[in-house]
Amino acid sequence: MEAAREKTLQAHFASSAPDRPIITSLNGDNSWLLSFPRPSAEHVTTGRAYYHIVFEPWLNGPTSQFSSWIIHLGLPNTPAFTTPEAIAAVAREIEAAAAEASTITADKVPKGDDLRHGQDIDAIFLGFHYLDHVHEPTLRLFDPSIPVIATPEAQGVIRPWNHFTTILTISSLDAKAKSWHGHELHPGEPFPSWLTPIRLLGHHELNYVMAIIWTHSTGNGNEIHEAILQSPHGTKLDSGPLEAFLDSEPETEKLALLHGLKESRAAGWLNTYGAASGLALYRRVGGTKYWVATHSAPLHYSGIFMRLLRVNDTPRTLQWALDKEKQNGSEALGPSPSTPNLIEVENGGCLVLS
Repeated sequence: MEAAREKTLQAHFASSAPDRPIITSLNGDNSWLLSFPRPSAEHVTTGRAYYHIVFEPWLNGPTSQFSSWIIHLGLPNTPAFTTPEAIAAVAREIEAAAAEASTITADKVPKGDDLRHGQDIDAIFLGFHYLDHVHEPTLRLFDPSIPVIATPEAQGVIRPWNHFTTILTISSLDAKAKSWHGHELHPGEPFPSWLTPIRLLGHHELNYVMAIIWTHSTGNGNEIHEAILQSPHGTKLDSGPLEAFLDSEPETEKLALLHGLKESRAAGWLNTYGAASGLALYRRVGGTKYWVATHSAPLHYSGIFMRLLRVNDTPRTLQWALDKEKQNGSEALGPSPSTPNLIEVENGGCLVLS
């Protein structure tokens, strides 16, 4: 996988195209390294081409609540990266590939002892508060000085640990909001001003959409706002905050949708909507360049509580969702009639969002 990752990076940086976001799968499920190109001026002053965010890392063993006899979840496969140092090495791979192709002369070039994982990783992102999204054994491995960007509920989980020194807030967009670009919605320093994370709440806490908006300049100097939408459990389309975001200013281009394919149920209740929900959301937002499968691994569930609730996953595919859409005659429900460009990034693999 390392060779495949290197080939992907070399192909991207060998082209004359501007640097683009890169996402790397850390565990084959819902943990990612999100790497966003820095503005040229920041590249010069920091000596680093990208801002690297570790997204909801679950890398070090299963997760349990109260006791493994009560609630216990495990990944089906060993994560490709099990330590912060391993993730930092991936960030350095990206930086090295970018530096080799760059025409920018940096004021500062990190090297040697400066390349510790606490400096290679710029932030940790926690968009949800259930224990497979906020995995304590993994998070305690990270340097406490790394800023954490988290929802208020996730903050409620991690603050009692007294581990991280800087914890910033991911705000939720109001259903009546006219703009997503307000100062009050940004987490604040040291999170960069050109990245804005916003939570779009749904009818249930599980069923939200997270938007990460990358603001940058095009080659002709125009400012553009590209959004990555992440909804691991799916959402309902009549959500007020989702509607507000889609109608808000400034307008965003929808770059990628990170959405699950599997369905999950507890006590017969569908709580993770899977491929059909992802397709409906794709239609509603007007399509995205990429649909990246996330949170689709068949987890191992055990413990008394999980058995009583009969928690289970049902695998689904995009083709299944397309067939269901056709049967229901619902193609016209959204403005995008195209077939999504679904990408399943392998555990340890990476994708350039070109």
